[in-house]
Amino acid sequence: MQYIFDNANLFNNYAHTMNKKEAVHLFKNKISVSIVGARGYSGLELSRLLLHHPAVELTYAFALREFSLSEELMEKKAERVVCLSDDQLMNHLTDVVFLATPPEVSLKLAPQILSRGKRVIDLSGAFRLKKNDYQKWYHFEHTEKEWLQKAHYGLVPFAKPSTPETLLISNPGCFATAVSMALIPLLKRDLIQAENIVIDAKSGTTGAGRKAAENLLFSEVDGNCLPYRIGHHQHYPEIQEAVELFTGKKIEPHFSTHLLPVKKGILASIYAQSKTTDLALIEAAFAEDYESNPLVTFGSNIAKLAKLSFVVGTPHTHLSYQLSGNKLYLFSTIDNLMKGAASQAVSNLNRLLDLPEQFGLGLKE
Repeated sequence: MQYIFDNANLFNNYAHTMNKKEAVHLFKNKISVSIVGARGYSGLELSRLLLHHPAVELTYAFALREFSLSEELMEKKAERVVCLSDDQLMNHLTDVVFLATPPEVSLKLAPQILSRGKRVIDLSGAFRLKKNDYQKWYHFEHTEKEWLQKAHYGLVPFAKPSTPETLLISNPGCFATAVSMALIPLLKRDLIQAENIVIDAKSGTTGAGRKAAENLLFSEVDGNCLPYRIGHHQHYPEIQEAVELFTGKKIEPHFSTHLLPVKKGILASIYAQSKTTDLALIEAAFAEDYESNPLVTFGSNIAKLAKLSFVVGTPHTHLSYQLSGNKLYLFSTIDNLMKGAASQAVSNLNRLLDLPEQFGLGLKE
């Protein structure tokens, strides 16, 4: 895959002057990618993005049974993608394989793919927790401890850049992404107390996956906002590990999750004790980490920035905040299927290819 990095270097030479049409010509040797679990919500969102990514060719889409990606997406460009059942995966491996599968499926498939010399970007939780017990949080015994330790936790932009030696990228969970993006700049600079943090997070129904379940019926969800998995949500230890990885701080927050009567979007409301009463210091922390990042918008205009409608369908993260004495009110909004899954997976692919994290995500060049 050396040609990937050669092309990427060529891209970087022209990154500030080219348009998207010119970018396509820089990637004549596109890498082939495939998606396992392509009929799920995250898989379909990922398919939409990869179909229009100048550096890759979405070659195969796998699901439990054969299907038509062009009919699922109602997009003619998807007709070129070969759609196969999961049992045909190992005979049709591509340069990079995205696993949009349940964690126990990823746990089984990833080592098989990696053993064939291919790269894996896993959207499940199978390789996220390096310090916590999988039996407790995911209800299965982790049998691939070596790959678990090798896995690159891909919280963009905080994760270290990938290298040609990076084989397995673990894409962060949606709640963990929203919360970590908000907390890391502040904990890293010791602006808030690590103790007594409260996280009240709410998600649209697509976060539960594309499956038939009574609690996800329209009649059950509409008009309600119900808490679920209180005390045992699998993103709780992931938030702890991510914060410690990127700040060195250990936290034991209160964490509650709720199901919103909407399809997409996450609003994480976070309450913490500030070590400063100067909002400018809070602003400066976010500016230092995000001011040059086109995918993150931050500020004190909570009424605008905390609106789900402004992030749904986009790869953006919106962060807003207010101080009342030493009480910090912090809000993070993302699309759970985009920054919380598919667009962050594409950003991780871009970093693997030494490309800007926003490349191929539909932003104006």
